[in-house]
Amino acid sequence: MRTFILTLICTAIVNLALAEEIVFEMSVWGYKFGTMVVTKTQLNDSTEVYTLHAKGKTDFLWMQREEESLFEVRYINGTLRNSDYTYKNKGEKEKWSTMELRDGKYYINSNDGSKILSVAADYSLIKLYFEPEWNRDQVLCEEDCSYADLIRDEKEKTLKVMCKDGSKSTYHLENGKITAMDIHLAVATVKLTRIS
Repeated sequence: MRTFILTLICTAIVNLALAEEIVFEMSVWGYKFGTMVVTKTQLNDSTEVYTLHAKGKTDFLWMQREEESLFEVRYINGTLRNSDYTYKNKGEKEKWSTMELRDGKYYINSNDGSKILSVAADYSLIKLYFEPEWNRDQVLCEEDCSYADLIRDEKEKTLKVMCKDGSKSTYHLENGKITAMDIHLAVATVKLTRIS
């Protein structure tokens, strides 16, 4: 019994040592309204789990929202195995998607219906936070389960992500790390600044 408990404690310590966390502060027009926390946990030699939790509240002018986004993405042997995404406004689920790899295809269910993607992915948007890559032209967006175009600007040190739904984001890089993001919305640009 003592050996079992010691093994559990050692495993927990090792797992904590293999977890990474990045925190961003969110703002619009200079007003800070929330945070986004992205984590990467190496469970064993073959499994990585990524999570994203963004939460913010705006209550000025016409922007009266209380938003929350949650992601959990699992990679096994370098391939995206499954993804779960939920978006809530004022506690009510407005958008969601699940994606699971079976027989080399992703089976997707979402608030927009069901579909199948036929190509297994080794890279997706959530991985971009920990491993920004300059040599890719596309990235899988877990949110809407589609591929987005990546546009590199080495002079400006930015990666622009152009999603199929029309949304655009700019990732600012410094020394191989994402230091800030701009999420371009119709009414404003949301700024995310890395604070840890």
